Amino acid sequence: MRLRWWVRVCFLLTVLALVWWTEAFTTWPQVYYMTGGSMEPAVRAHEYFLATGPVRRLTRGMLVIFRYEDDDGVFHVLRRVAGLPGDTVSLMDGRVIVDRRPMDWPFRIVTTRAWRSQYVRGGNLFTWGPAVVPRDSVLLLADTRDMIGWPDSRFLGPVPITSLEAKARRLIWPPWGGRLLKSLAD
Repeated sequence: MRLRWWVRVCFLLTVLALVWWTEAFTTWPQVYYMTGGSMEPAVRAHEYFLATGPVRRLTRGMLVIFRYEDDDGVFHVLRRVAGLPGDTVSLMDGRVIVDRRPMDWPFRIVTTRAWRSQYVRGGNLFTWGPAVVPRDSVLLLADTRDMIGWPDSRFLGPVPITSLEAKARRLIWPPWGGRLLKSLAD
């Protein structure tokens, strides 16, 4: 009799946790694999992470998956929200500046030799702007600020909010290196 009570309690707690995690069954966890180093140091190459979609509330600095389509197919790309609608964003030596305030998000520059590209919209890969984000778009950046960061808003311009599919939540693999279940929402 007592065991049945515990089973019911555990089942109820599990259902409540699932309701909370999926925001009343409106968002579902998805597993993604990072193929390259464009989001290092936040997410390293060959790491798996959980994301939930759709994205409900946008905040600066959050990691999102956006849908990118070109002649090679459709890709789901992880990038950092650097600018919200109406923000004035610039880049100074790789550091993001939003409304004249420098952001302290992690970033890296692999090689400064590749500081110009025919695809970069104005300035160079590390210093450009200011640019105002349109009201129906966001500005997305890779944490690796050189050519490895393609595609992001330096190359594509503002990305429509409708292209955002999920919010990155937690690293889930590999378990070594002290990063297992590390939050990506910080």
